[in-house]
Amino acid sequence: MNQEALPNEVIDAARKLRNEGARPLKPAEGLAIAQRLRAGAMSANKGLTEYLVDFVHDELGPHVTTPDPDVKSAFWSHVVENHPHLEENETLSNEYIAGAYTAAQPEGSTRFLEGTRGGRELAALRLWDKAVQDGLSLDEEEGRALASAAWSALSQEYAIATQSEAAIFAGSLAPWSVAYQTELPELRTGTGLDNIHFMYPVPERDLEGLLPETQALLSEDRVRAQIHHMRYEDPDAKRARTAEAGYVDLTMLRSLTTPEAQRAAVLDACARVAQLDGRTADVERLTAEVLSLRIEQARETPAAEDEVEREAPPAEEQTPKASAPAVSTHGQYLPGVTVNARTGPAPLESLTLPTPEKAAVSAHAFLPGVVPQVKPIAAPAVNSTPTAAPPAPEQSRDAGMGV
Repeated sequence: MNQEALPNEVIDAARKLRNEGARPLKPAEGLAIAQRLRAGAMSANKGLTEYLVDFVHDELGPHVTTPDPDVKSAFWSHVVENHPHLEENETLSNEYIAGAYTAAQPEGSTRFLEGTRGGRELAALRLWDKAVQDGLSLDEEEGRALASAAWSALSQEYAIATQSEAAIFAGSLAPWSVAYQTELPELRTGTGLDNIHFMYPVPERDLEGLLPETQALLSEDRVRAQIHHMRYEDPDAKRARTAEAGYVDLTMLRSLTTPEAQRAAVLDACARVAQLDGRTADVERLTAEVLSLRIEQARETPAAEDEVEREAPPAEEQTPKASAPAVSTHGQYLPGVTVNARTGPAPLESLTLPTPEKAAVSAHAFLPGVVPQVKPIAAPAVNSTPTAAPPAPEQSRDAGMGV
């Protein structure tokens, strides 16, 4: 079942549950509940929150179990939006959807937390009601924290007791929700990922701009049961770790250009969640797949020089460039002439030669392929100082190219 297929009769029944919701308490009624809670905390010599959480685990927890291991358990978070049967701008809490859906199933086949005995008894304490919070001398934030702690404790007991299918009434999960922080960790290690099913599809806004393969991956129930897409920091270290482990930055994900890279980023978050859960086998499997995907991505990514070569214009379109002068180990030696620096020039013979022609040929013997031009050579004066021969290029120590 998904959001589009949710029967309109269920929506109508959920809307009726909402409209018939409990009336606000009178101040005196709220004060009476607050006094009972205060008295219990004092008797147990505990703080109010500690007392209430222990009370839920010890007294109410046993009443959210089921004798039938095959019964389906409904879970909910946030509100349902954009259902075709809802009025424009209407929202409806998934608490009412889960209740209406459970009531529409064959008797005894499905349950939801607020419908169990433990859920009814905790609801009777009206912890969300302002009259109770005023009776406990709590401001809005303190009252909300107390109610959340109590319901989180009961939700944990409810999730632990789930042995069969878990039906999640939510599109995407907020990292601060009881469903993500408390219920899903217990479900993943209890009934298992294969038994967790979402009743609504992933919101389209979360899938926009992603490759089709990644959209399919993010729509898998196993993946949805582990990750979220909202950056969230919590002052509580444990809650912060839980939120950080499953966070997938959709902007970052969209910036990755291949299915392999996007899949690796998603599965990396799943591996972090599995690590927190203590699901060793899943950690090993996911880590191996992420590593394989990244190796494959690196293999398929062209090297920088290949990119440059691909982007360069064809040879016939390139502008011809002037040839660089040949360079010897001494810098520019003779422009246009290639010098083998390993060999060096042949030793010069004495310049006292019979004829100018023989002198020219001999002096240029170390330049093969160069045609000497014969010019008259003036004989040196008897008393003039002999001209020193040009130094030979130093021998290259390079055993390779010799340049």
